[in-house]
Amino acid sequence: MSSVSGTTDFDYSSIGKTEAYINAQEAANASKDQTLGQEDFLMLLTTQLECQDPTQPVDNSQMVSQMSQLSMVESLSSISEDMSGVVNSVNSSAALNASSLVGRSVLVDTNEGFFDGLNPIYAKIDAGEGTSDITIQIKDANGTVVGEYGADSGMDVMDFSFDGVKSVAEDGTVTYHDSGMYTIEATGYQDGKKVSLPVSTYATVGSVTLGANYTDTVLNLVGYGNITLGEVEEIAL
Repeated sequence: MSSVSGTTDFDYSSIGKTEAYINAQEAANASKDQTLGQEDFLMLLTTQLECQDPTQPVDNSQMVSQMSQLSMVESLSSISEDMSGVVNSVNSSAALNASSLVGRSVLVDTNEGFFDGLNPIYAKIDAGEGTSDITIQIKDANGTVVGEYGADSGMDVMDFSFDGVKSVAEDGTVTYHDSGMYTIEATGYQDGKKVSLPVSTYATVGSVTLGANYTDTVLNLVGYGNITLGEVEEIAL
């Protein structure tokens, strides 16, 4: 009869459970929230009072300190909930207010403008600290130059508009270019070098898609497509 030189611990709780089941339970336990909430804090404090040594009761200063901590936890929790409500209210209000932009013009960071066949395209050209011999070209969707303008010099942000006029007859009849997208390209000379100047154009807001907050709100620009509210540089009448 052989003797046993040592003992081996055996987990009887694993009887009847597959390895996959045990792994799943361990993963579930590991994923549980390990932070203490207000109820947990209060339970620990109550247990401490119940189990204290009668000959060495809890010090009053410690009791006051722990109660203060409990009150602080409760206050912070309440403030957090209130702030979440305020943030949600502000976001909803901002998104709803965006609906008032329908029909308004907004400035966007693109040199493409939509001409509806009648109303001019308005744009802003950034000439920097000083640019000379400025040339502005208007190109249609095929890249054909349909208009060219010049300025001796300019600085800072300059306003520009393209009226879309193609020709004017002797009797005063005006013929306009076809409606569609047109590109505005501006160049000039700075310190003796020819440079391209940044151009931004105005677009009309056709509709607004409200989102859950400010960043989710989308503006549908006539002829352009969709942009987010955060991409708008300026709002005009």
